[in-house]
Amino acid sequence: MTRDSYQQDLLSIFRMIISPFGRIISVTFTMPIVKLFGNDQAAWIKTMGLWVVIAMALLLFCFLKCEETITTEQKKTVEKIPVLTHLKALVKNKYFWCVLVLWTVQVTHMTIIGISLPYYCKYIFHNDSWMYSVLYFAETIVIILGAMVCPMFIKKWGKRNITLAGAVVAIAAQVCLMLNPNNFYYMFAIALIRSAGVAQLNATVFGMLGDVVEYSYWKNGFRQESMIFGGASLGFKVGSGIASAVITSLMTASGYISSQGANVVQPGSAISMIADIYKWGPVIIWVVAAIMLVIYKLDREMPQIAEELANREK
Repeated sequence: MTRDSYQQDLLSIFRMIISPFGRIISVTFTMPIVKLFGNDQAAWIKTMGLWVVIAMALLLFCFLKCEETITTEQKKTVEKIPVLTHLKALVKNKYFWCVLVLWTVQVTHMTIIGISLPYYCKYIFHNDSWMYSVLYFAETIVIILGAMVCPMFIKKWGKRNITLAGAVVAIAAQVCLMLNPNNFYYMFAIALIRSAGVAQLNATVFGMLGDVVEYSYWKNGFRQESMIFGGASLGFKVGSGIASAVITSLMTASGYISSQGANVVQPGSAISMIADIYKWGPVIIWVVAAIMLVIYKLDREMPQIAEELANREK
């Protein structure tokens, strides 16, 4: 829609502001709809079918209403670039790999919190009714607010710097959680601080991808929008898939009993594993994010890249 880096940032931020609202709506209304449809297996199928229909309608609306607004004059003869050439350029693009890892971190964080937090509330706080919902809702609101204030920080300090600062905040908050991990109100405050740090990557990751597209065009002489965005989406699949598999394996190895019977008592090793996953998982992945952001220097290079691309196209 635009090749301006800051405008791409704003589009990315707008997406990440709206996206959590979708999660809140789906989480809030799924169970009531299931009960409305009969609260059985068929009710779940009908509910998921309803969400699919809504999602398809929104995707079709986006497809029909979004139009290219870039007015850059196209070359009269467009050379067809072999797929192998595209792949080689993608593999050699260091910033593509940085953003791929960052997207993986973002999704892995959501997966770790989403899977481990309900168990943490149930077995550490002995509450499986309202604590998880309160924490999830509060963290989501902070992420939305954090994304909303991102533009003013990006304008002054750049995407990379505020995202790196957010990673440091997330790490520091998670380390502080270990000082008093059994107090719900302390954990609530820590979760809000951590979410303020997490919000920065949520808001900037897609803007970074847009910059990677321009960097690739500047370096290689041909555009790779679909391949870069498609390749980076691997981060979503890797983050959610591997994180889920690792968490499940760790809990199984610790002796966790998956039965939901009223008389089931989890062994101490399983409860300790649940606590360790929630406490240490985010620390590990955000350290990885911080390392990637130290390597990522495209923000500094973008003004010169944009100027050279503009001169080429005159």
